[in-house]
Amino acid sequence: MNQLTSLGNLNITSWEVVILLFLVGGGFLLGILLGRDRVFVLLLGSYISFALMGVIPFKKIFPDFFGNEENFVVLIVTFLVLIGIIYFLLSRSILKSKRTGNKYLFQIFFLSVFFIGIVTSVVFMFFPKDLIKAFSPAILKIFNTSTARFLWLVIPLIFVGIFKGRKPSIKEKKSI
Repeated sequence: MNQLTSLGNLNITSWEVVILLFLVGGGFLLGILLGRDRVFVLLLGSYISFALMGVIPFKKIFPDFFGNEENFVVLIVTFLVLIGIIYFLLSRSILKSKRTGNKYLFQIFFLSVFFIGIVTSVVFMFFPKDLIKAFSPAILKIFNTSTARFLWLVIPLIFVGIFKGRKPSIKEKKSI
């Protein structure tokens, strides 16, 4: 694979850079389309889905189907469907009276990146070992280590705690 030398010692391939840019760009576009509150609900849904994926006994319920690593795609799809279901359920109750625009671009960007980071990190958990070897060590450090997964789960909570209910400043209001 074509290694990018401009990124120093990271050994990130060009297709991994494209994937990272797509994830960040796609996440930001999703944030712009949905708005801050809906991206927050998606983020919350990813936490709940992650917890559910850890406690649902797939191998006991379907031992023949989930007994081997070949069915990792079903686990990924199940995780994403759970996020969708939880988003649907929570958005109907939490966002009934709230309608905010895109005036919090800074928060929308980071919430979107955190959402994409959490989803990507969890998806890496389901990949079989032979597929994981195809990724560069830098990408694996960002998404597929226990420390990275911990940070992807904790940093958004800190961010939300810091910016919870923050009103836009006078400068931000003038630009809106």
